[in-house]
Amino acid sequence: MEFIKQLLLSKNIPLNDQDWDQFAKKNIRKEYKKKDLILKAGEVENYLSFVEKGAARLFFEKENKELTIRFVFNYQYLTAYDSFTQRTPSRCNVEALTDMVVWQVHYDDLQEFYKIHTVGNLIGRLTIEALYVEKLNREFSFLSETAEERYLSLLKEQPDLFQKIPLKHIASYMGITPQALSRIRKRIC
Repeated sequence: MEFIKQLLLSKNIPLNDQDWDQFAKKNIRKEYKKKDLILKAGEVENYLSFVEKGAARLFFEKENKELTIRFVFNYQYLTAYDSFTQRTPSRCNVEALTDMVVWQVHYDDLQEFYKIHTVGNLIGRLTIEALYVEKLNREFSFLSETAEERYLSLLKEQPDLFQKIPLKHIASYMGITPQALSRIRKRIC
């Protein structure tokens, strides 16, 4: 879990050894294989997970189509956050796109950490802010950019995405069909 500690310290979070030890011992290491369903729609998300290695996607099904909401990669949070915080059934599935290693902290343990350690609330707030900004950027992109502009942005921000993720998932994330994505890729290349 040292990479998580270094990431927190790089964000100027005042994390002392005692706080870190208390937090670290509440986390468990979990491995998933490619195509494992980490969370099924309808289940309550009990873990806030942080990806050490691998890639996953959050998606839901509508009219026999899978619609991808979010991709998650190394050093990012992986959770159906609304289900986790509200303690309600998840509206989405979480699937491993590659073999993965994640670190997970249970909801109850995280709440206890928040109560006891003031730095926990800071970490929680910064996590929420990052997820909110990511969501806002995605909404802005959908409302203000063409599919081609969204593709170019995705290519710039995540250049290795297209080597790791099936194009059908990327297309659904972009809100277009795989055929439309194929046409965009042909025009640009």
